Amino acid sequence: MRAVEVKEKIVALIKQTDRGLTTNEISQKIELSRPAASNYLNELKRENQIKQVGTRPILWQWNRVEEEFNEEDVFRKYIGAYGSVSEEIERCKAAVLYPPQGLSLLIHGSSGVGKSFLAGLIFSFLRQNHSNCSEKFLVLNCADYANNPELLSSMLFGHVKGAFTGAETTKQGLLAQADGGVLFLDEVHRLSYENQEKLFQFMDKGNFRPVGGNEEVQHANVRLLFATTENPVEVLLPTFYRRISVCIELPEFHQRPISERMEILEELFIREARKIDREITIEHAVLYELANRKINGNVGRLSNLIQMLCAKAIQQSKKENEIIISRVMFGGKSDLTEPKEQQFVTLLPDTMKTQEKYLLKESEIGHLILKNLTNLSYLQEKLWTIDKERLAANSSHEDVTFQYFKKMFIADYERLSGRTDLENMVSVYYRFLQQKQCLSTKEFGNARKLLMQQIPRTFSMASKLVNFLNEEIRDYAAILLTIFLYGEITEEIPYQTLLVAHGDTTATSIQAVTNQLCRNYIFDAINVPIYSSVSDVVKETKKWLQERDTSKGVILLVDMGSLTQIYKNLKPQIRGELLVVNNLTTSFALEVGQQILNGLTFKQLVKHVKKNFSVEVQYFEGFSEEKNIIISCISGIEVAQNLKKVFSNFLSEEYQILTLEFNQLLDLMHRAREEETYLKETACILTTSYLSSKQPVRNINLLDAIDEEGKQVFEEVFSPLVHRNSFSFLVDELIRFFSKEGLAEKLTFLNPDIIIHQVEEIVQKIERRFRLALDGKVKLNLMMHLAVLVERTILGEVSYPVPVALENLCIHDQPFFQNMKNILCSLEQFYRMTISDWELYVLYELVSAVDEQKE
Repeated sequence: MRAVEVKEKIVALIKQTDRGLTTNEISQKIELSRPAASNYLNELKRENQIKQVGTRPILWQWNRVEEEFNEEDVFRKYIGAYGSVSEEIERCKAAVLYPPQGLSLLIHGSSGVGKSFLAGLIFSFLRQNHSNCSEKFLVLNCADYANNPELLSSMLFGHVKGAFTGAETTKQGLLAQADGGVLFLDEVHRLSYENQEKLFQFMDKGNFRPVGGNEEVQHANVRLLFATTENPVEVLLPTFYRRISVCIELPEFHQRPISERMEILEELFIREARKIDREITIEHAVLYELANRKINGNVGRLSNLIQMLCAKAIQQSKKENEIIISRVMFGGKSDLTEPKEQQFVTLLPDTMKTQEKYLLKESEIGHLILKNLTNLSYLQEKLWTIDKERLAANSSHEDVTFQYFKKMFIADYERLSGRTDLENMVSVYYRFLQQKQCLSTKEFGNARKLLMQQIPRTFSMASKLVNFLNEEIRDYAAILLTIFLYGEITEEIPYQTLLVAHGDTTATSIQAVTNQLCRNYIFDAINVPIYSSVSDVVKETKKWLQERDTSKGVILLVDMGSLTQIYKNLKPQIRGELLVVNNLTTSFALEVGQQILNGLTFKQLVKHVKKNFSVEVQYFEGFSEEKNIIISCISGIEVAQNLKKVFSNFLSEEYQILTLEFNQLLDLMHRAREEETYLKETACILTTSYLSSKQPVRNINLLDAIDEEGKQVFEEVFSPLVHRNSFSFLVDELIRFFSKEGLAEKLTFLNPDIIIHQVEEIVQKIERRFRLALDGKVKLNLMMHLAVLVERTILGEVSYPVPVALENLCIHDQPFFQNMKNILCSLEQFYRMTISDWELYVLYELVSAVDEQKE
């Protein structure tokens, strides 16, 4: 009997009695030795499934509190289930609950991130929901048999007597054994291609043949879970990978938010404290060091490292019941995490981790923010009130995560602004970050844009302050912090100002002194390695510019490098003017900062610098001195940047591709109408909407460029920029791009990355079978229709009577019904569905209408 089955049997026994059972009683009932039973009982206690009561005799009772908690959501045991992996957990739930027995699911992540642990939780979730195929949970690590594919095939599918040398009896494989349950294949990429082929045939119909069983076909109802550490696209057969509907990505330890990293560390140390039954006192510097290390092997390796630290501490301990883990055990101090004084936290063997913080209702704060973004004073006051009435009483300032957060946050705030009066606000802000709040990508984008318009400098500083947090929560953290900082940062400074210097701390040191003496957040700073080139400086500065409003001008103070080269490379990304000065000293930065606070205009500031300092200055007017095209989309900068990737494969190297926010483009157009030569080097502007025809530069709506009429205009404008033989490929790429963009909004369940390639193949088959030549816009519409058709069919949408006999319909003398059924067969098999006659009739109307229009 497997360990998990033994533990389940023990828990079932204990649940049957309110009094509890002794270790001897349990060992006799499950027919195990007393030491073995004791080991299982201690494991269940550590998992909080059972508890110990009494002394003589000691009784084991069911931990009802933990069971009630688990009934609510078993995934809470996975740290980050409501944080960095919340979306992945929701996708897990949706996939495994999909009728009749879920969708095939693959868990991808590096070694030690918790793939096997998550697979076990998925099984618990199935049992909790009394779902199909939740009777048993079997595991096979394919890596154990990777060098013997024949044996692995036998393990999976079983074999008949005489199938190979040594097969003296018929043996059931894991697929047969897992009938009615879950089979988890870890390291699935170690399956041979032949075994992958056999497995995807089983995934299609649930049938398989044992090794050597040429005639005997067996059937099993099995849910399949897969896991791999490798990129599945590269290591799995395409035919096998396409049958995996959902791929879950688990982050590495160092990619998680700091709160989750600290929670994982706390959990691992508590586990060790229980195991060795001693108090563990840990210096904060040790926690900071572990939290900031990139550890090969992730949580698994981290657990081993903590065990070694505890073993070393036990060896050095002078007290029987306590061990101390200090930074000395790392062989020195850490510059990154060293606190000003030694601070310690003590974890006891009986520490019960708080499984759930005091949470506000889901999205309560998110909705409050979105509703009141135009009234920031009220919103700020409301958040303080909510904290006072509902959150403050449930917080603990001994929280190791909070201590780290506070140290990092205040240090950065003092360096950027010169202010030191933020401690109370930090506590409130931290408590709000602990709440489970969800905003959609669109809502995040709208909030960011509104705050950038109202208080851009405050938002810019907030974005800088949350850089030490994990990427998944930075958007929400920056929005929330901007509200808390409202009124603290002056918004009267119109320019973006940056210090760039070679060295580890040169620029940030000057920034800290200057901002503190000016008592304002004036300068940002970038440190670049000592041997960095001008191109490296430009690259880092461009990253900084991406999130900033540059319409009023940018001032850049650098310590060395070609000013002309820096200017020419940066200017196209800046809507306003750019001043580059080759002088970076504390006194000069302080002088520039004071003049900015004095209210000098940009041109006055340029004159002041030239007149009063012997420095090299680069400043001239115009949008760009390099040949370029501009891409801007009303739906967002991300779309424009993705389109840039498409065009970069086709555009001549002498042209730069520049992306702008749509409001930036409108400002640019206004300025270009006032200054005749402002866009003299811009060949054209590409958008996904219509601009006024009265523009100084030719502009094209790319959605028009994929139909026949628009394609001619597109070719005419682009003939100097793209080789003529590349146009058809470029148009195909645009169709694929817009199909995927559109589907991302229309689909609620299917993966656009997968379905887009499937429906593209279907459209190509329709063209060949019915001898059609569809233009780009028709292909786009037909691909999107097919994708939505598939999801609609999977979700069981109502069908309607067909007004004609489908068997009598033809296109170009080709019978429509049977041909279309053959074309769509691959989709029906892949998604295990049957497309209705009504949907086929609608497809006929779409395709035949296109053909009639061409005639």
